Amino acid sequence: MKIRIECTANLGDFINAMPVLSGIFNTYDKIDLVIRSEMRKFNGIKEFLMYQDLFADVSFDDEVILYGDCINLSSWTREDKSDSNRPIETCRYENWLRDNYYKLDFEVDDNFTLKVEDLNIDIDQTRSYCGDRWNGTGIDGRRESWTLAHLHGLNFLNYEDSLMKNAYIIKNSKKPFISTFTGISGIADLLNKEQIVLWGEDIRDWDNKPIKYSFEKHFYGNRKSKLMYLGDFEVSKIDQYYPI
Repeated sequence: MKIRIECTANLGDFINAMPVLSGIFNTYDKIDLVIRSEMRKFNGIKEFLMYQDLFADVSFDDEVILYGDCINLSSWTREDKSDSNRPIETCRYENWLRDNYYKLDFEVDDNFTLKVEDLNIDIDQTRSYCGDRWNGTGIDGRRESWTLAHLHGLNFLNYEDSLMKNAYIIKNSKKPFISTFTGISGIADLLNKEQIVLWGEDIRDWDNKPIKYSFEKHFYGNRKSKLMYLGDFEVSKIDQYYPI
């Protein structure tokens, strides 16, 4: 089965499709996935996806000529939720398939967890790691970047490293992961990692809706991500905050 995700080149919006893709894989077989060429900005994205069990092949859309049957997967549709804990964006991918490819037989895999390669990397177990919102080429400029850079006493992920390396660090750190509304926090959620998602004034009314809506849009309600206002957060109290 060949599936193309053409609606986004943002990591966070894209990663919300993974439980739906896993559900399709569980019913059918491995997927030939086509993603937008702009996603090259995420170092090692193809290798990271190929390490999952879901895909027979992953290609950028400028590398292939699409022919024959190909499912176009998008989240630009209704937000109805068939599961209260499922992220709204994941539900939108589900709804797109049910509305446009009604013969597909699948159930969203809400137990899906990202696989991470076992790397030989030293991890600082004394301080939490943090995934800030970066400002690389092609990043959505409607929100501020480096909003957590003023926080001292954290280890900040380096986005020049591969997604696999950063996912390994997130998974294997014994401390809660600290992040904000950005793609790497979506990866942490699908790793089922203890995570504090911080929000600031730049996104108080994102989408002209309360911040809780933005959180429910991208994070599972029954995993380990917790929402917290940046102004209330203190690095020295991380172990007290989780679970919130």
